[in-house]
Amino acid sequence: MTKDIYALLVGIDAYTHPVPPLQGCVNDIKAIAEYLQGRVAQDDYRLQLRTLTNQDATRQGIIDGFREHLSQATSEDIALFYYAGHGSQEQAPPEFWDIEPDRLNESIVCYDSRSSGGWDLADKELGKLISEVSQNNPHTLIIMDCCHSGSGTRGELDLEVAARKAPLDRRTRPLNSFIVAPAELLASASRSLETSSSWTSAKGEYVFLSACRDRELAKEYNASGAKRGVFSYFLIDTLKKANGSLTYRDLFKRTDALVRSKVTAQ
Repeated sequence: MTKDIYALLVGIDAYTHPVPPLQGCVNDIKAIAEYLQGRVAQDDYRLQLRTLTNQDATRQGIIDGFREHLSQATSEDIALFYYAGHGSQEQAPPEFWDIEPDRLNESIVCYDSRSSGGWDLADKELGKLISEVSQNNPHTLIIMDCCHSGSGTRGELDLEVAARKAPLDRRTRPLNSFIVAPAELLASASRSLETSSSWTSAKGEYVFLSACRDRELAKEYNASGAKRGVFSYFLIDTLKKANGSLTYRDLFKRTDALVRSKVTAQ
């Protein structure tokens, strides 16, 4: 029986002030799309692809991508969310302070996040969306090439390296702007990943691959004459060379070794 890969690929370079633009995120998304298209030609899968780049990668567009696209995946399918862009933090409303001692949410920065009336997609909201996708028991994979925390030490960066970290959003965000209520998070508040990340409020089983730890920066650099995310570049390179025959653990270990050989503190 033919199975489906439902993929939602999001890459944002063209951020507007005050968020600094990036250069390698759309290249990363094009590369993973090309890889997936090549793999499904070999395997017994159909690729159901939705790609959101730059101005199409709005907050609502990403939410709809989860709820309208990825949520179609069933127990025989794969649901993949791949994000390349800025990570950041935002002020958490008082209702979240019990589960956020530093009073900050981690977030991904959508194209329209910092516009008037716009907001980031908070970790808790992403967790809810992953939970909704997991209800039909697909094999769920989340890959994020962005910075996860604003509290890290920057360290010294190569002049040709940029970091995928946007400034902290200090605005007061109203509680009704979230797609998840504080009460929904209580049952999962004590869960954590090995990365100590707070992208952990999702219920159900899923695999999560992250470009860096909370206190590190996800970096871009020149790869073969084009800007790429260091993590995305070596992740896809490793997949191609292994022809897909790797466990997640081996894939991550090989990618991690290659990333560390090129940049520091990631």
